[in-house]
Amino acid sequence: MRPVVIGTAGHIDHGKTTLVRAITGLDTDRLPEERARGISIDLGFAPFVLPSGRRAAFVDVPGHERFVRNMVAGVHGMDAVILVVAADEGVMPQTAEHLNILTLLGVHQGLTALTKVDLVEPEWRELVEEDLRTRLRGTFLAEAPIMPVSGVTREGVDALLSALDRMLEGVVPRDERGTPRLPVDRVFTVRGFGTVVTGTLTAGVLRLDDPVELAPEGVEARVRGLEVHGERVEEARAGQRVAVNLGGINRAQARRGQVVTRPGTLKGAEVAQLEVSLLTGAPSLKHRAPVHVHAGTDEAVGRLYWYDRTALEAGQTAFGELRLQRPLVLARADRVLLRSYSPVTTIGGASVVEIHRHHRRREPGLIDQLTRLAKADPVDLARRRIEEAAAPVAFETLAHEADIPVAVLREALAGDADVLVLEGRMALARRAAERTSEAVKGQVLEFQAAHPLRPGLPRETLKPLARDWDPRIWAQFLGGQEGLVVEGDSVHTRGFAPHASPMQLRAEETVAARLEAAGLSPPPIETLVAEAGVGETDAGDFLAWLAGRGRVTRIDEHLYVSAAAFDEAITRVREALAREGPLGTSSLREVLGVSRKYAVPLLERMDQLRVTRRMGDTRTLGGAS
Repeated sequence: MRPVVIGTAGHIDHGKTTLVRAITGLDTDRLPEERARGISIDLGFAPFVLPSGRRAAFVDVPGHERFVRNMVAGVHGMDAVILVVAADEGVMPQTAEHLNILTLLGVHQGLTALTKVDLVEPEWRELVEEDLRTRLRGTFLAEAPIMPVSGVTREGVDALLSALDRMLEGVVPRDERGTPRLPVDRVFTVRGFGTVVTGTLTAGVLRLDDPVELAPEGVEARVRGLEVHGERVEEARAGQRVAVNLGGINRAQARRGQVVTRPGTLKGAEVAQLEVSLLTGAPSLKHRAPVHVHAGTDEAVGRLYWYDRTALEAGQTAFGELRLQRPLVLARADRVLLRSYSPVTTIGGASVVEIHRHHRRREPGLIDQLTRLAKADPVDLARRRIEEAAAPVAFETLAHEADIPVAVLREALAGDADVLVLEGRMALARRAAERTSEAVKGQVLEFQAAHPLRPGLPRETLKPLARDWDPRIWAQFLGGQEGLVVEGDSVHTRGFAPHASPMQLRAEETVAARLEAAGLSPPPIETLVAEAGVGETDAGDFLAWLAGRGRVTRIDEHLYVSAAAFDEAITRVREALAREGPLGTSSLREVLGVSRKYAVPLLERMDQLRVTRRMGDTRTLGGAS
């Protein structure tokens, strides 16, 4: 039996915390101000065991309207809820709002606890129960039992637990094969251990020493410790309340709203397509209207842009584009809550259809397309994402965006001839691979034709093609191209070698002879190449090729000298420094027998080669032999 998370909901002072204490023996009001004021302000947590032996945890939420944002943060991981209504007051404003929030966020299982029955007469209890049943019509609690209880006398508590146990017999297992996803609802520091975060693990498995990331900020950490129900464990599984001791980060780097996940898998989205439903009685939501968006334990302000209308009216449903002021971790099929910008009230909810995309208003066929996407098979969605991508996409990212376990997706794509699986962790459409391969080969051939003296196309030139690629995957892809060879920083076709024309071979002799005669005071490059009959556009390639042949040495982009002359200069400088010790530029200029115009670049080149070492205004022998 997998562990379950049970939430409370209901109006302030209706006995939620008292009921949890009666069941678990624990007070979930942990903050001093909560105890002083006698009201819950933030989320409270308490583990317990159901009569069947199933482990469970309560998430006790605040009931005051000022703390609805805290209440919403506790809803995301609930398997079931206890709607708490006090018998002496009946249904109140936050009863209705909490019920709306639960419905909008996809909670569909629970029961109602009619609390404080010890304070009212049986006849009054019956009237309140009858009114409550009427108010619950049309909600997911319409057919659920209403359990009379008292957190003070414990009347009805055992019956309530038995009813909960029966209800949870068929609870759907959480996805343990998916990407780990733990929305953080609490952050604190434990002396001697460091930063600890807690939350409900909604998918995947976390293990000791796992590398993790706090999304959407991308803060990297390591799992130093795990606790479930106050016990240290080696691993935590989907559906459990988990405390994670994180190594490698400090308290300031963690916050409520982040998601603990595997590195590089879940990215924050600033744009998403939503299927939005407004509550009956909600105000009209106009095009570009600002809203508060709650996703998991996080929230942000965004604007809603309608595709086919100027406003969404109460009770209506439509597709729209959400543009957020800061990223939220979202996935397809996630439920989000919408609250008005000001005054802040719950107005509706939405299901995520797409993320990371922009669409134009009134785009032909867009509504039909989004309707299909909302109902599409997750594997088909992943294939579509792969087909549209120019670079490989991680399986973890695909699985997150399509709302499907990684293992299931990997199995589905294993025999797909249109998809290349790279390193077992990324997928690329075969057509995209072929297009990229053709682009690479085309650039290499074009470069070789234009620059026959160069060893090949510089790999740096291919960066635009590799912009969105994982560097290691790109290197493997490039190295595996049939007919191409990667050597150092260059790429060339198999069998290609730098080659000179008869004119360039004659120019080589002309330039080499001219430099040998000039020693360490050569003429300007422009003069050299002009005398040799080399065009200005080919001069750079020609001189680089010439240096590669070993007859000349490149000092800098403006100065080339005979290789023999430079070797002799090195010998003279070494001998002078060994004989006389540190020397300044003027003294070394005399050793070289050249003007300062040539001496400075020659000595700087010797510094680069570690023949010499500059120390202030003097030079000494370097480390090169």
